[in-house]
Amino acid sequence: MTTQEKIFIIAKTYPTHSSKYKELVCTAGIRENGEWVRLYPIPFRQMYKNNQFNKYTWIEAELDKPFNDHRPDSKKINISSIEIIEHINTENNWARRRQLILEKAPIYTNLNTIIEKAQKENSMSLCTFKPTKYLDVEIIKKQDTKKLTYVEKMKFTNANRSLFDEDDSAMDFISMPEIPYKFKLPFLDNSGKKSSMSIIDWEISQLYLNLKKREKSEDIVLEKVKEKLEGFIEKNDLYLFLGTMRQMHSHVNNPYTIIGLFYPPKVKHYQGTLF
Repeated sequence: MTTQEKIFIIAKTYPTHSSKYKELVCTAGIRENGEWVRLYPIPFRQMYKNNQFNKYTWIEAELDKPFNDHRPDSKKINISSIEIIEHINTENNWARRRQLILEKAPIYTNLNTIIEKAQKENSMSLCTFKPTKYLDVEIIKKQDTKKLTYVEKMKFTNANRSLFDEDDSAMDFISMPEIPYKFKLPFLDNSGKKSSMSIIDWEISQLYLNLKKREKSEDIVLEKVKEKLEGFIEKNDLYLFLGTMRQMHSHVNNPYTIIGLFYPPKVKHYQGTLF
């Protein structure tokens, strides 16, 4: 059943290659009552400009239940129906963003709780998480990173050629490059359980790409990415947006990965709802 819904976008992952859509962005947000929603499929960079949206933006769109995704938070979106409503800025130490995210949606602190909700109950696949303690940031070289062959590049370039019949520029589409590193954030939950999750937030991967253009040394690039993440931990009130991958939702010990970072400045006496 198709519904018209209003969603506050708070997470966008780095684009991944898709043979059908060229590339896709995993996008998530919350409803006005704090319920999470995963929007899919979103070929973000191929969408018309008036349908594209930034994080921390209210949108309205037609949503439906996907036939091939059993996760409870997932919705199929009609991208042509997207309407941009309002962008929420950072005024007053991110006051409105804090209110929407930290007071509307539950904040979890225990890994076993969210894993059970995903795997035993299938009642959740997205959440806001607040670790008890952050550990040292890890940057790991991927072992399986490979360059696309000419044939693979042509597949991505020419896939879905009729997606925009009136827009010839779509014919020249070039997919985003694969990031050769895993940016990982280890932490402890409120029981002392340790986890080290990969960050697939578009913002962090884009930081790496931007630094690659400016810096001559790869070591300097990686050090600056690490400094940025450490800065979020030391100087900001860092929360994690976690999401499960569809293929891992029910089959691994911890199906979650970090799909977004929420890092308002630290303020005195702010206390969210803890679960």
